[in-house]
Amino acid sequence: MKNQNKELGFTLIELLVVIIVLGILALVANVKFVDFRRDGEIASVKTLAASFKQSLTFAHTKWQITGGSGAMNDLAGFAGGVLDINSQGYPIGIDKRNPMGAPNNIGRGKQGCVSLWNTLLTDPPSISLAEIDNGSDFQAYRHKAETNPDAQSQCTYVLRTLGDTQGYQDADIVINYNSVTGRVRALIN
Repeated sequence: MKNQNKELGFTLIELLVVIIVLGILALVANVKFVDFRRDGEIASVKTLAASFKQSLTFAHTKWQITGGSGAMNDLAGFAGGVLDINSQGYPIGIDKRNPMGAPNNIGRGKQGCVSLWNTLLTDPPSISLAEIDNGSDFQAYRHKAETNPDAQSQCTYVLRTLGDTQGYQDADIVINYNSVTGRVRALIN
């Protein structure tokens, strides 16, 4: 009979190899998870931009049906009758006063883009102003367009859920609205 005092188990080297392999697998899985999350957020932003655009199209069509001649306060029969429209027939906010002092600017101050977001979208993601970081899904920026430097005619909504801290010009994922042309774009860097 042979002596069976030999212990069975793993050597230190075998354990290290297993730990290294598990670490590599965890790293690969984490990178894939981050990619899936970003891809999901991009798809969500594109859908949100399409929904925003659809609301703008409905508002523009309603403006045309009601006569479509110039800026108007409180577009009747759409969004609770609170939406103000510019002379091109696109929404520029709510509570702009009658007569409008600045019919080419979005909203009355920086809150204008936030009010547009909340008025045009059904159950919108949370949003805040650019100066406030309260953990919102998006931050809103009201700014001038390159083609219309005389008015605050654009809103840019920056996705913040992936940790992006850049301003609207350098952000990774944004939705941009130009109130002069009615154009809405999801921009992905």
